[in-house]
Amino acid sequence: MNPIGSRNKSIPLCSLLILMVFLSGRAIFAESFGFQEKQRNAGVGYSGTKGDLIQNRDKKRNKSDGNNPTLPLANENNAKNFNTRHRSQKNYEPMFQIPIASPYAQNLTDEDLIYAQENRGKPENRDEDWEAELDKELEELEKRGNMFEGSRGFTSPTQVDPLTGDRSTQNLMMDITAAVDMVGSWDNNKPQTTSNGFDVREAEFGFFGAIDQWGRGTLLAAAHNENGQYVFEVHEANIIFPFISRYVNLKLGRMFLDWGRLNRIHRHDWPFTMAPIIHQKLMDREAVADTGGELSILNPFFERFSQELVFGVTNGRQWGHSHNAGQNKNNPMAYAHLKNFYYFGDNWGSQFGGTIIRYEPDPDSNAERRQYGLDAVLRWNRGNQRSFMIMSELWYRENRFPDVRNPDTFENEAVPMDTQWGYYIFVEYQFHQLWLVGYRYDFFNVPNLRNSRGDFARNALEANTFQITFRPSEFSFIRASAERRYNADFSSSSEPEFIDYRYYIQVTYLLGSHPAHQY
Repeated sequence: MNPIGSRNKSIPLCSLLILMVFLSGRAIFAESFGFQEKQRNAGVGYSGTKGDLIQNRDKKRNKSDGNNPTLPLANENNAKNFNTRHRSQKNYEPMFQIPIASPYAQNLTDEDLIYAQENRGKPENRDEDWEAELDKELEELEKRGNMFEGSRGFTSPTQVDPLTGDRSTQNLMMDITAAVDMVGSWDNNKPQTTSNGFDVREAEFGFFGAIDQWGRGTLLAAAHNENGQYVFEVHEANIIFPFISRYVNLKLGRMFLDWGRLNRIHRHDWPFTMAPIIHQKLMDREAVADTGGELSILNPFFERFSQELVFGVTNGRQWGHSHNAGQNKNNPMAYAHLKNFYYFGDNWGSQFGGTIIRYEPDPDSNAERRQYGLDAVLRWNRGNQRSFMIMSELWYRENRFPDVRNPDTFENEAVPMDTQWGYYIFVEYQFHQLWLVGYRYDFFNVPNLRNSRGDFARNALEANTFQITFRPSEFSFIRASAERRYNADFSSSSEPEFIDYRYYIQVTYLLGSHPAHQY
């Protein structure tokens, strides 16, 4: 082999390699020079202010509006120089490229250059800063929400956050409601036991909402049909202070008293058409309402079991429905109601409790009425497709009278108490999204009822009621019911026993917002 010949062949190869390196270097230099020129024109690397840079950016955006889609460089003189050097305003592309990673970014926008100038010398943490600010805002919102956690009485969607809301407009944000309750009744008894007609039994109008950051107000007024005439009266007008303590609130004003299960619920929200017999006898056709105060204490310190204790003191001038102020009493009416809530799981829940009432019927005779009650409800539901409820109340009343002096012996003798008691059991099952069926059993008795000879007289009042309800939504329903009532009273000689049948149709609808019902 000829070593000299091999050396001669390697000379062209070396020359070619040197030429490629030289051309690649010119390409890299030209690319970097073009990038620096673009930086200089856009404002990076010169002593201009941020305002000048933003003004140049806005000028470019204004020029790009219309039919000219081309974005010229910020400075036309620099653009002319750029054209002189590179013959194009487009991104410079070298004639030769080798697979060497360029240290300079390509296709930079003015926003990127502005950010580069603002954050010169700072670490690149745009994503971290954004996430930190978002976490800070979420933490602040959660902190404000936790301040009202566990508070009661402010569940209305119109309630304004007292920390962030405009309190000057809060009083204008109240809910308005209207309820119309129409009932038709019919019987074939002699004498008649129903009105045998279809009328508007009650029309109720109400306003409720937050007064300020401390109280919530309710105003409910209704017009009743009484013997063909509509009588207007105030059902409820009260204020609730839910922030006395986290688990204590106070209600002041006129209200349906928190007794048992049914007394605090308005008639158009009952699960049946007519009041149970025990409720009619010992309370009223609808409810016992009075003016005073109720203090509610909640004990939520158990996982599945909680308690609420209600103490109430009212004027006690009247009992039940009345259109006058009543008679002044020596002592107010006082009551207490203990409610227990227990969740079994699997959509089963219950509430049961007891009530004690003390009332003064007559201030002149020093008579005293004491009434005791037990109430319970058991519920189950599967969405709005299936539901089951069983509800019951038992009440016992005793009217105690002062001793009287015997004119013959001049000794005080006790007067027998007047006692009454009774209960009802109601069962309702929803077998379809729109249909429900129900049954109620009523019983009432006067244990110390006597005949004309002074002997105890057997008596009882029983009723069996079947009903079916069509409920297209929570704002309306149509209900039909049939009642069989048995009457027994052996204190008199005229017909001690008889049976009557009564039939009812009820149509009820609601307008506007309606407050959530208690469990």
